[in-house]
This record gives sequence, C-alpha cells and structure tokens, in this order.
Amino acid sequence: MDGSGPLLKTKFQARVEPGKPITFQFMDSDETDADVGPYLDSEGGRRLGETFKAYRESSKALLDGRYAAVRQLVPPHIRELSSAFILRCCDGILVRYDPPGDDRPRVRVGVCPQPLAEIAPQISENVLHFPADPTEYVPPAGVSISLRVVDGQSGTEREAFSLSLAIFGSTILRDGMTLPAPPARPLPLIAISNEFELSLQGIIDSPAKHLVPQDLREEVSFVTSSRIMLPVGWRAIEVYPLLSEEYWRPEVAPLWAELDILAAVAQRNLLDEGYRKLDCRGEARKHWSGLLAEFEALLQGPEEPVHQFIKVNPTLLNTSFNKCWSKMPFGNYVSDFVFCEPPGDYELVEIEAPIRKLFREDGQQRQELTHAINQIDDWIEYIADNKKKVEEELGLVGISATPRALVVIGRSASLTDENRRKLVTLQERQTRLCILTYDDVLARARANLDRLFGPLGITGHNVEFYFFREPRPQGPAATKEAPGPSSR
Repeated sequence: MDGSGPLLKTKFQARVEPGKPITFQFMDSDETDADVGPYLDSEGGRRLGETFKAYRESSKALLDGRYAAVRQLVPPHIRELSSAFILRCCDGILVRYDPPGDDRPRVRVGVCPQPLAEIAPQISENVLHFPADPTEYVPPAGVSISLRVVDGQSGTEREAFSLSLAIFGSTILRDGMTLPAPPARPLPLIAISNEFELSLQGIIDSPAKHLVPQDLREEVSFVTSSRIMLPVGWRAIEVYPLLSEEYWRPEVAPLWAELDILAAVAQRNLLDEGYRKLDCRGEARKHWSGLLAEFEALLQGPEEPVHQFIKVNPTLLNTSFNKCWSKMPFGNYVSDFVFCEPPGDYELVEIEAPIRKLFREDGQQRQELTHAINQIDDWIEYIADNKKKVEEELGLVGISATPRALVVIGRSASLTDENRRKLVTLQERQTRLCILTYDDVLARARANLDRLFGPLGITGHNVEFYFFREPRPQGPAATKEAPGPSSR
C-alpha cells in the first residue's frame, strides 16, 4: 500500500491482527504528526481525509452537546471518537473505523492497486467479502457466533448452534440505480458495525402443563433483544464506490454527521417501540424485580428495616388491599400492619425479625413464634371487647370480631418437613391464622407479579426479555383436529 503527504511520498505497511486496531509502519520516513495523513498524491486524497475528519469531529461535538441524551442509541464508531483508515482500491473506497488504542484518534488515507475482493477480507478480519461469483465462493473462517443453552438446575451447557459470519458485497451498481448528486451524502455500498442486534424467540415450557386442558392453556412466549459486539479490532466498516472529488466536501460533513445520528436514533426508537408494543410491562417488571431483590437483601438483618420497607411497599404482604395502617394501637398493644380488603374484610399482621427461628433443634416451638401468635390473640381479644370503639375511633368500619391474621417470621431454610407439618397443625387450630416465612412472602409476591407482568426471574446479562401470551384456541375447532383431504 502506498500513501503520500502533501509534499512527499511515503510507503507504509498496515498490519491487521484479529481483535486489534490496525497498526502502521512507515518505511521511507517518520509518520507525520498531523491528525490527518498521509495523503494520496492528488488533492482528492486530502479532501477525502479532511471530509472524514470533519465528519468524525462533528459527530463527537453533537453527541457531547445537543444529542448527548441519545449517545447510546448510535453505533459505536459514531458515539466514540475513532481512528479512520481510508483505503482507495482500484474498484472502490474502504473505510475502517478503529478504537484509537494508545495513539490519539487519527484519519489516515492510503491507496493500493488491488481490488476489494482481495483487500476487504484482510481488512475486515474475514467478515466482508466481494466475490465475483457468490454462489461458488467459500469464505475463509472468520468470526463465529455460538448459542449455548444452560440447564438451570444442573448448570450443564450444550451448544444449540454455531455460525460463521460472512457478509457479501458487490461494487457493481444495479441497473437503473443512480447516486444522489453532491452535496448529498455519498451513499456507501455497504455499512456494517461491530455492534449487532441479536433477537431470539422462545416459549416458556411449564413442567405441569400436561395437567391443564388443551383449551385452557396459555403459552407464555418471549422475544429477547441484546446488542452484541463482534470480537474484531474494528468498530465499523464502510465501502463506497469510486466517486469524483466533488463528492468529498469537508464543509458539508457536519450536516451528514447530524443526519446519520438522527437516522440511527430513529431506527433504534422504532425497534424499541416494536418491542414495547409486544410487551408494555417491561419497565414495571424491572421495577418489581429490583424491589424484590432489595427486600431479599434486607432479610439478613433485624426487623425494623424490614418493617419500614414493607410500610413503603405493603403490596409485598397483601395484593388486594384498599387501605393499610402501620402501627395500629389496640389498647396496650400495637399491631405491625392492618389491611382492609374489599368488601370490608380485615387482616392483622404481626412481623418478627427474619433472623428468628420458629422451632428448636428438638422440634419444639420457639418462644418467638409463640409470642407472635399470642400478639395476634391479644389484638383479636381487644377488638372483640371494644368493637364499637375500634370501628369509630380507629376507623376499622365493619371489622369482624375474628378478623384474618398473618404472622411473618424467620426463613424457610430453618424448617424441616416435620416443622412444616407442625405449622399446618397450628393453623388448623385457628382457621383464620396464616403463618409464613419471609421466603414464603417472597415466593407469593413473585408468583403474583409473574402473573401480572411476566416472569421476573428470567433475566440475562446484556439482554432484554419481552413476554407475551399466545392466544387461546377459540370455539369448537379449538379441540378438534383439522380435517384431512377427502378420500373421494
């Protein structure tokens, strides 16, 4: 490859290594310290380099300024200041954008007599090809992408599929195709970014679905969206046809940069809007998933932080209430929470610290659990003796003398099967009493939220999940097989 400065001609070698930016070695002289260089022999080489330099710097200024809020929506070579290597081949112009590495970002222009069919695979790390006959061409091994499936219980992995990425292009314009005249932005024959949108579709398969009649099943489907980076040294590659010098205009490049930013943002917004129409519950799912994680983290400590968290988020304990009171006094006693549910049913809640245990090693009930149940009994006794006062002064209008009660205490990991059976016996003695661990509360809340917003527990690194339900079959035909062809 040859390049030349404004006053001298210099030869250089461009070294391409997989996964790394291009490095340059200048053989006839030291590299010029200019931000743009070396140039081609002609003034067109300078115009070409200066145009891309202006485009690059204008993109940075716009994304640092008026379009800073949408920086993450544009391709990486635009949102991050890149080095650009512009190579004019005998049948087209190839532009490769790289991270600057240890060097400051520069624009370098070179010329070589070879066609893109020879140069493009080398420069693109075998991603981009310009074969004369695509039907007979077998591209060399390049970047590969594989999808692996992980078993959620055993952790074992298996490869679902693997593919090698190869993009074919042509330098020949189709019949009737014309390029817009200057000062319009030159249209690239190919423009690829190393950041790809990967979308997968699947179905959540329930192990118990065989227990549900076919006409009552609702398949929960999902689509994933993730932005993956190819393991290559470049950020983007563009290929342009050989154009006259009048197309390359540094003074118009800022306008091209703004149009490209707006087009990228519009494209991303359209894609995201399509996902949101498919599943409009994504933000709510993120909110509740984060809230459950925050609540679970509090369960390693004392009672009061847990109480304050539930006070702000009472739906964790009761999903159907229309009114909630914290620290409601019942004579000399104070309840942790009181919930009023339509059409006027009440639930009294006593919470103990998550670190409390419910049973001793010998299987006997611990004092902490006995105390919590006695607390409930004391409140109910007070309500029964002072029902009118409770209704009028405390505002618990229509409360029963025997309202429902809930005790939340300890963690499930401390319970044996025998402990669970004893809890069932305790609750059978007081039919309106429910005893839950904090893990039970989490499981119930997650199940309710999963039903409302889609599965909260299905997440992944750098991936968004969008859930939707397949429509149920309708009418008599829903359970019948489609008729086969007539035998007549």
